[in-house]
Amino acid sequence: MSDNNKFTDGIKGTAEQVMDVITASGETTSWDIKLKLHLSSSSLYLALGWLMSQGRIQLYPKDLNYTIRPAAGQQ
Repeated sequence: MSDNNKFTDGIKGTAEQVMDVITASGETTSWDIKLKLHLSSSSLYLALGWLMSQGRIQLYPKDLNYTIRPAAGQQ
């Protein structure tokens, strides 16, 4: 497997962990996810971007964080 495929698979895996947290809480913040999963900022935001591009989450800016909710039908 190429390095690029490993990288992409890593983002997908992190995105699934993030989605599990979002689904369990119904609504959370980017900061809470970062702390709960012990993620770097870049890993968190790559995963959130992936989930958003898939239409699985909704992001709402709030001060220095984002409030995150599952998209309709994702709960």
